[in-house]
Amino acid sequence: MLTRLLLMRHAKSSWADESLTDHKRPLSKRGRRAATNVGAALHVRGFAPDMIWSSDSTRTRETAMRLIRNIPGAQSVEGIPAFYHASAQKVLDICEQRGEPEKPVMLLGHNPGWAALHNYFSRQPHPFPTGACSVLMRANDGHWLSPQSWKSVDLILPRELE
Repeated sequence: MLTRLLLMRHAKSSWADESLTDHKRPLSKRGRRAATNVGAALHVRGFAPDMIWSSDSTRTRETAMRLIRNIPGAQSVEGIPAFYHASAQKVLDICEQRGEPEKPVMLLGHNPGWAALHNYFSRQPHPFPTGACSVLMRANDGHWLSPQSWKSVDLILPRELE
């Protein structure tokens, strides 16, 4: 049974190269630093995921790679094209199709879907800026995609790590 679920919005992206499509935009310098810091915070706080299910955009893949540099054992990053700008309901549908993972997983993607997912699972509406990571722990043995199955235990914000 899955005991830890993390929801993360990609770190700050760069708009420096206007010729790039939205899907191809990389992280900014600030975003690279934030992703690295969030990965370190997850490791130190004992909340590291074993795997990451990520949008396949450049900025989410780069966020994932920077995260796992500081998370021993988190070597599994799977790009899920349908996560790109997916609604919260679309993400829930994809997760339902995939089935409940046995090990802690991070869902990594984009707003507004990820803010809606955070609000759905945590039942604590809160802004979800770039690089935000919501940590949820299993509260009971109910269905893994039910908000009642989770308790919000941490909300990591990059600006608080600088």
